Amino acid sequence: MKNNKTLFIKSINDKFTNLTLYSVKNKYILPLVFVILYLFFYFSVDLSSQSLIAHDEGLYARRSRLLEESNNWFLSPFESAHHKTLGSYWLIALSIKLFGTSELSLRLPSIVLSVICLLISFLITKIILNQQSALISICSLASMPLWIKYSRYASPDISFVLCILLVIYFFIKFITSYQSRRTYYFAFLSGFFISLAFFIRSYMVFVPLLGLAPFLINQLNKVNYRSRNVFFLGILIGLIPTLVNLYYAYYLYGIEGISSLFFFARQKVIGDFNPSDVFLPFLNILYLTFPIGILFLFCMIFIRNNNKIRFPLLVYCYPLISFFTLYLMSNTYSHYYLFLLPSLSLLFSSYIPSLSIENLRSRKVLNFLIFFIINFIFVLILYFLFSDRNYISTLTHLQVLIIYIVISLISISTMLSMFTFYISRSKFKYKILFYNFIITQFTSLSLLYNFGILGSPNYKTKSFLRDSYVNSIIKTNTIYLVNVNSKIETLLSYYLPSSERLKMTDQLSLYNYIFTSDVSLVNKLTNNKTFATISNYDHNFLLMNIVK
Repeated sequence: MKNNKTLFIKSINDKFTNLTLYSVKNKYILPLVFVILYLFFYFSVDLSSQSLIAHDEGLYARRSRLLEESNNWFLSPFESAHHKTLGSYWLIALSIKLFGTSELSLRLPSIVLSVICLLISFLITKIILNQQSALISICSLASMPLWIKYSRYASPDISFVLCILLVIYFFIKFITSYQSRRTYYFAFLSGFFISLAFFIRSYMVFVPLLGLAPFLINQLNKVNYRSRNVFFLGILIGLIPTLVNLYYAYYLYGIEGISSLFFFARQKVIGDFNPSDVFLPFLNILYLTFPIGILFLFCMIFIRNNNKIRFPLLVYCYPLISFFTLYLMSNTYSHYYLFLLPSLSLLFSSYIPSLSIENLRSRKVLNFLIFFIINFIFVLILYFLFSDRNYISTLTHLQVLIIYIVISLISISTMLSMFTFYISRSKFKYKILFYNFIITQFTSLSLLYNFGILGSPNYKTKSFLRDSYVNSIIKTNTIYLVNVNSKIETLLSYYLPSSERLKMTDQLSLYNYIFTSDVSLVNKLTNNKTFATISNYDHNFLLMNIVK
């Protein structure tokens, strides 16, 4: 009898253990599947259809290549004082060193770090809200057009966003951890990533820091002086790469090597104000975060948010202060708002779990707006399907196939959304609509980027350089650039590292090969029978000296 009782208890314990292990494993299945699918849609790339985007990608690619070739990652490889800290180019230069020079290697740091950003954003939202909201948050963030673009863009923007997220994450862990050693560890790392963010993006770091200041100051006043000292020690240690970089800049260029950073930042902040741009930042945010930005506005108006949110200074004040700081700057670009997208997705995720018929302020108005969005998307699909036949004729068969796959995917998604919206009486129908929208959008935009239909505007330049005859010339000869379009010149400075720019045009007969965008110069040289056109595209010409 005793043995039977022992066996029964052991059986119960085994079942409980197995159930616990299953629950733990199941807890990580969904995030793991998400990461695998996310990476799949970023690495299933047709490399032949990719090209860099000028100016930014071309500039970052060329400067990173110069840094990698210099073999001194703190000493500026540029001819004059540079307006950015060298941390802007470190990760791209490292990727070039490890994987060679290709569009994928240049964009690899952004792709990998974007995944880490999503995971850190998930952990932050989980602490502030809950796991369900955290999953909604990263799905929202991953589907935003601005995020999709820059998470595969050769620039330091995603690495900067990661640093800001790590500052927030480690600071939250610092103020919520009650174990002394871990508390100091988190405090140090939070301060360290503040300084590292400056090394990557220089004065741009002060925009999110200004937004975070009320939260940081309020929380630091509540902790003991040792924790504060460790936090500031992290800031000082993190400044070491920047100080070494500035030392070398001063050594090479004098005080200009340091002041150039400040003058560039001042140029972005202070300038002429254009009254016509008053509403432009708001419209850009709604457009570049579609549909999350618009849905968030609807949620704020029509839904009563019952969630209790921790750290309101972080959740509300930080994005609000940061946004208006950027709004007041004289010169801002869309990627300046990139670090605010995790906060927007967090705020949005706080409303979605509250979506139910009982919790709506005005169900009829919300239903009408959702109906309008669904049908608006459907009309756009029909428009793009039948409008621009000339554009489709310039694409490859594979690209045309991808376009029709995307159109079919969006059409099915739209019809499914309409069916769900009108037929389903479940309180979860709004969540189904949400996931239907974002999964379709992420998949569609990823396919369009992966196959060069979006995000590859200079594909013709790369195709021109890949031509077998042109390629045989540029491999063994120096190509001299004369009166070349600035964007094309930026790309060629990366794709043709041996090329040289010529300012004077009166002694062109001394050179074997020249590349120009000046049609009048081409006519003059060919009429004089000193040069002959080898190849051309879009009013850009490669000429060969036929006299020399």
